[in-house]
Amino acid sequence: MNRKQRRATLKHGSRIAARPSDSDPSQIDRSFVDAVRLESGGKLNDAVRAYKRVLLLDPDHAEACNNLGRTLQALGKMTDASVFYARALTLRPQLMQQYAGVCGTLVSLLPALEQAARQQAAAWPTRLTETQLFGGSGLNAIAGDHLLLVLLQSTPVRDVAFEQLLTALRASLLSDAGKAVSDTVLGFACTLARQCFINEYVFATTSDEDVQVEGLNQDLDEALARGGSINAMQLSVFAMYRPLHMLASASMLLERSWPTAIDELLTQQLREPAEERRLRDSIPCLTAIEDETSRKVRQQYEENPYPRWVHVPGQVTPMPIDHYLRSQFPTAAFVPLGKVDGVDMLVAGCGTGQAVTSVQRYSGVQALAIDLSLGSLCYASRMTPPELSSRIEYAQADILKLASIGRSFDVIEACGVLHHMADPLEGWRILLTLLRSGGLMHLAFYSNAGRSDVAAAHAFIAERGFGSTPNEIRRCRQELLNTPLASVTRFTDFFTTSECRDLLFHVHEARITIPAIKAFIREQGLKFIGFEFELPFLQRYRAEFSALGWSMSDLDRWQELETKYPNTFSGMYQFWVQKT
Repeated sequence: MNRKQRRATLKHGSRIAARPSDSDPSQIDRSFVDAVRLESGGKLNDAVRAYKRVLLLDPDHAEACNNLGRTLQALGKMTDASVFYARALTLRPQLMQQYAGVCGTLVSLLPALEQAARQQAAAWPTRLTETQLFGGSGLNAIAGDHLLLVLLQSTPVRDVAFEQLLTALRASLLSDAGKAVSDTVLGFACTLARQCFINEYVFATTSDEDVQVEGLNQDLDEALARGGSINAMQLSVFAMYRPLHMLASASMLLERSWPTAIDELLTQQLREPAEERRLRDSIPCLTAIEDETSRKVRQQYEENPYPRWVHVPGQVTPMPIDHYLRSQFPTAAFVPLGKVDGVDMLVAGCGTGQAVTSVQRYSGVQALAIDLSLGSLCYASRMTPPELSSRIEYAQADILKLASIGRSFDVIEACGVLHHMADPLEGWRILLTLLRSGGLMHLAFYSNAGRSDVAAAHAFIAERGFGSTPNEIRRCRQELLNTPLASVTRFTDFFTTSECRDLLFHVHEARITIPAIKAFIREQGLKFIGFEFELPFLQRYRAEFSALGWSMSDLDRWQELETKYPNTFSGMYQFWVQKT
């Protein structure tokens, strides 16, 4: 959950479910196995009853919710299926990282959504109305779907056609903001506003929309100033275009009673940002930040902390870091730390939450999490679950000055941070001075080969003279979609303002090659453990490598592979080394 990588780490069956205290875990497991057997045998109605029995014993059983949704879908009960799919995602938010799969399920439950997205994509940039998209039923055709609502509230939309559809629906709601609507449509409007806040208002606007939103802003300001009534729908529509804290007397909204959907919107856009501001005084500053590049990078992430993740991954089974590495690299010749508790970890460049992911994944870890950006650290601190807060110490610091803190670590993570330094390899050297003998380091660098289209997009942006303001980022995205550089949409970072700025408008980005990594490892006397991939990808490559008879730690062969397949490391080189 750091700036560049939000990986799913759970395998099937690994869960920590909150069970009622009087439930027998073995009974729950037997009941679940029985339900799976009935579903596999095609006895779907019996399977539905069996999965529901599991959920009576354990309401937080994510697999049972997911499987029940699948079984109900097979029976054609789409509305009920959506409810249980949504519950599964709520229990296990990291499944949202499998975005294409979730969207595929959503479309299968709501075929009207896919049809409307295709229709809007064909008409773009013209915005179609909800009636044109959904006929006489309008938004009621989709507004109450549980899976859609959970998806929009939980993660940025990462599909161009889906984004264009939501952009059109937003414009339609703006045009009709003064009309009376059902509670269902109001709930959808608030959910769409929450989506827009999560993606930092990346959706394109027209000049007509801008004028209407400015008028709505003035109307709301005047109503608050005189203590007048405020239409809930107008408030939610405004929040689709601008955060509520931009209203002149926004805090007065908290003094009124609102429908639940509006109150949740106020929490997202007023209460939680206020909490982050309060946290600023509680984060210590360990070092000065004097380097010119460091200052520029800090300013960028103060303006755009990211990602704005919404849910802490749930039901994660932690494991000792030695076990984790052995599961990832079963043939690697690394020396185990041999520690199951009291593992000192430094998360360098923690952004808005990488430390949370690491502390959840590795048992026995105590982490110092540093970043240049105080705004990012405050977001991370607010989002850290109480049960993890005693294991994470947040602080503002510059890697270049870390030698002054007088500490050393068993494990150091520096994923997606060194390539934003003036000299990435110097940053790596400094971190190595803080790593104990036998310590482990997890790193991630941009690949020169894997980001060729990103480099071309940087050149395009410079040539067109785009700045990095939100308006310019929105306009640039639309222009890129009409060029061959639309290939950058393969990066999930394209779909929020801060992530797009990081991807395409960064104040400083360095890229590296495998030969450069190899030379540095040899120079420093490090042991290369291996590149880290998602499990299915890793299994596929292991199958290919086995015929060649070479080790997964052979960097020369990895260089040959990347030359043959330049997109192998498009997500970054992510790898582990050990200090000998």
